[in-house]
Amino acid sequence: MNRSCIKAIARKDAIQAVRNRLVLLALLSGVIFSAVYYILPSTVEETFSLAICGDSQLFGEISDLEEEGIEVGFFSSEEEVKNAVGGGDYIVGVVYPEDFISQLMSGQKPHVILYFRSDQPESVRTAIEYLMQLAIEYTVSGEEPLIVEEEMLGEDMAGKHIPLNEQSIPMYVLMALIMEMWTISTLIVEESAAGTLRAVLITPASPSDVIMAKGLVGISYSLSVAFAILILTWSLRGNLPVLFLGILLGGIMAVSLGLFTGSLTENIVGSYVYAGVPMLVFLLPGLLIFLPDVSFSVVKLIPTYYMVNAFDQILNHGAGLAEVWKDFLVIAVCDVILFILGIYALRRRYS
Repeated sequence: MNRSCIKAIARKDAIQAVRNRLVLLALLSGVIFSAVYYILPSTVEETFSLAICGDSQLFGEISDLEEEGIEVGFFSSEEEVKNAVGGGDYIVGVVYPEDFISQLMSGQKPHVILYFRSDQPESVRTAIEYLMQLAIEYTVSGEEPLIVEEEMLGEDMAGKHIPLNEQSIPMYVLMALIMEMWTISTLIVEESAAGTLRAVLITPASPSDVIMAKGLVGISYSLSVAFAILILTWSLRGNLPVLFLGILLGGIMAVSLGLFTGSLTENIVGSYVYAGVPMLVFLLPGLLIFLPDVSFSVVKLIPTYYMVNAFDQILNHGAGLAEVWKDFLVIAVCDVILFILGIYALRRRYS
């Protein structure tokens, strides 16, 4: 390899990337992602809030729930309960008639209304409705309708849940790395369309020099954007050497994939398809943090799943190499495969 050629090509690519508006947008993505971080919730609500309106004879019984982490608010009218729940102050509102107890004792079935926030899933609504029925049975009979024995499996996470904005950090790092795949792919296609890549290969620079130079530029930008996100979100924490290794492996994957997709076409529009489709697929594991109740086993077939999992373990759970080495191994194997494919595709096109 010719070091002077690699240095010259890398300098040219670095300048060209900054001058390209679309590529520059990708490089500035760290700032954009950081802004989203500050919009997401920074706290986790672990208290179940209940708004109640109805027979005051039940207030004493229900207020005991506050000792179990259930926040109870009492209101004088149904309209106040609806406003409290609709405004997001309470998760559920319960409205029962003033003569609730007397109706129960006389064998009648009183009409109880439950109000839920619009963002509550059906599973939560069903569970609360069932619990309210059990509570009413207990009120009438004075006996517990069932005996519940509590046993914790694994670590008790009460008070240790991670806010959504912190959970989203691995996704931003993944996005920054994958955007660099698009950067490398775009640079290669633009040079191919302009004929400059073939002109470079006429010089003493070999295909290996070109690949090495573009790889260095891509990895450098990947690391810069990824660490910019971590710094701007005050998330540079955990085992930093292991974190750096993970980001480096992710950067190599992004660059290798960019080399491969960039060699598939000389058409700019076509490159958006070739780079855009794998980019969306590779981003899917990171986007699943916004769907905590959804589990897709097929996502584990996507290499970036292991990247996101490793970043999450390091940043949010204090994991070290002993906990994430399997994820790193999968990423490293994918790096080798994609890098070989990228080199082969470029050599075949421009040999």
